[in-house]
Amino acid sequence: MTHHIVERPIGGNQDGFFLWAMVILPILSLCAYVGDAFYFYHEALEQTPSLYEGLLSTILILFAYLQYCAPIKSRELRLAYHILLYILIETGHVGYIFAYSCTKDLFSVIIFVGWMLCDTFFTAGLIYCRIYRQLHFHIEVENKHIFHFISRLDVILALFIPVFLNKDLSTTTRDSIAFFLLFDFFSEKYEHFSSIWIKACLYLFAAVTTISIACEWLYFRFDEDVFNSITDIAELVAGCLCNSLIIMQFFPYHFKPRHLQEMAHQSQVAVVGT
Repeated sequence: MTHHIVERPIGGNQDGFFLWAMVILPILSLCAYVGDAFYFYHEALEQTPSLYEGLLSTILILFAYLQYCAPIKSRELRLAYHILLYILIETGHVGYIFAYSCTKDLFSVIIFVGWMLCDTFFTAGLIYCRIYRQLHFHIEVENKHIFHFISRLDVILALFIPVFLNKDLSTTTRDSIAFFLLFDFFSEKYEHFSSIWIKACLYLFAAVTTISIACEWLYFRFDEDVFNSITDIAELVAGCLCNSLIIMQFFPYHFKPRHLQEMAHQSQVAVVGT
């Protein structure tokens, strides 16, 4: 059954459990996001402070960005998969828009409308690259990366959990932790980058993510709304940069020829091995 639905990436060294995890984890992460969004909406209607600030989706949202390499063989299933994830994340955005509409927070409503546009363009880019053009991704995720993400999350969340469970503090940022892990992951491939565009995108992504996290902590320390606003804007910009980087890595001219030759060699070895 695995061979009919999922495909092994170039190199063919990943087991079936990992392949299915790469398909299922993005769905679980966005289901968690939808649940957190409408829980937040419920709390806004009740006008009661909550000790829960979307911690589950903050932990899992990382995997939503890894949908670009979900190893689905069929073009039709791949299209349905990305559309399903798009519906889930847009539903979550709508839940937050409803919540902030109830509290008359126009700034946050605008931010989440921005997220809706950002994810619309991202999904359109994935469909164009993976279904229409059938381009292969050049930044691969392996078993070791998943365990690396989990180990780093343990350390980061040890710092953030007290914030999420403090009723006197409120945070709506959900992606900053994921961005911190993602730019560390993408930077491993920096030596293979050739285009100035993908290099600049990575640098800007790292810088804006750092600004977002720094302003978040400044907001917790000084309780000034301006820091919270900068955090929300920076996180949205970082999301656009992250999505742009993911789309750019589908196109081979962003990479050095040697890296492309190595991937072609791995592909030939995998074919011979089968």
